Amino acid sequence: MQKTLDKLPKGSIMPINLNREAQVEWDKYLEASSIDDQIFHLERFLGVCVKHKGVEKHLAMAKTKLKKLKAQKAKLTQSKKGSGEKWLVPKGEDAQIAIIGNVNSGKSSVLNELARSDAAKVGSYPFTTVKPEVGSTTAKGARLQLVELPAVVEGSVKGEMSGKLVLAGIRNADCVLIAIDLSEDPVGQLQLILEELKKGKIRLNVTKPPVSIEKVGSGNIQVFNDYFFEGEGKDAVIEILRGNGYLNAIVRFHAPVSLDQFLDALDKSISYLPAIIIATKGDIEGSRQNYEKLLSFVEESNLKFQVIPTSVLQKEGFEELDEIIFNQLGKIRVFTRNAKGDIAERPIILRKGSTVENAIEVLSKKMLQYFRFTRIWGRSAKFDGEKVGLDRELQDGDVIQVFA
Repeated sequence: MQKTLDKLPKGSIMPINLNREAQVEWDKYLEASSIDDQIFHLERFLGVCVKHKGVEKHLAMAKTKLKKLKAQKAKLTQSKKGSGEKWLVPKGEDAQIAIIGNVNSGKSSVLNELARSDAAKVGSYPFTTVKPEVGSTTAKGARLQLVELPAVVEGSVKGEMSGKLVLAGIRNADCVLIAIDLSEDPVGQLQLILEELKKGKIRLNVTKPPVSIEKVGSGNIQVFNDYFFEGEGKDAVIEILRGNGYLNAIVRFHAPVSLDQFLDALDKSISYLPAIIIATKGDIEGSRQNYEKLLSFVEESNLKFQVIPTSVLQKEGFEELDEIIFNQLGKIRVFTRNAKGDIAERPIILRKGSTVENAIEVLSKKMLQYFRFTRIWGRSAKFDGEKVGLDRELQDGDVIQVFA
């Protein structure tokens, strides 16, 4: 209640004679956490509010608040335009892969080997890469956009060495390659990177907490399957939600979670990304011992990273790296067959768990309006040419022929 009152301007009193539609929109405005939602519900409130003498002051206050919110949004938009967001590389392929690491960790060499080019600068001095370098490669028919980012350093989350832009570039990617220099302390490098990313609200190879939290307009806080929450029960869940500003919400636990996982589920700004460690400079003396140290640390710390040892000089470790990256993305390839029976060379790239409907949306949303059925060949078909509907889940390598 106190938080609700805090949102009202000093000296204002909410009228008790609002019509029902206006009251609902006002309550939603008070519960809204983003500027866009606040503006949306204030505009709705002003549109549905029945005007009479008893609500005149409240309407004037709402209009003033709406004007301030719109000015605040415009200021934020302008700030973003000039804050360096253009530094981000727009996604232009089936998936974007960020290559990160400490200073002089071999990131540029990894980019050049994967892209089979010398597009990126390669040097033995620190901070060779001062802006994103871009390349591309293919894996299992998918086109991967490679983006080498400047070094992750201590204090990146505070803005050191364009650190905030680097973290933004990582969040923009679909998968992360961490270059670890085997000629230096590999454990120290990985620890620094993971710590900076954790502070920057980026989780690598961590499953998103199996909790759904939906804000609603009324009904207080409803909790389902609360016994999954470390045995604490419904009261503990409600107390934490109240402490984080939730007034009305529906919470569902789909599997057991820890306290840290539950708190992460409340933070919608956290990014969850797959990642692979690329151990570089495997040809340098002492690299084998450092590689073993790195493997031991990953295993003992229960970090779910695949570690790939590489050597640019000896051209080792890159042979199957494209496919390893594709497998880490959690995507599938679906091929299309035309009326003549010809199968397209380039597949549609979809997330695992996608259906026939998802595939058709990529081909043409208009086709869905006239959809009749699909024939399917591959692992998800009970037999070749099986006739299926929109809800059939697809698997990697399936071939579909759409009839509309």
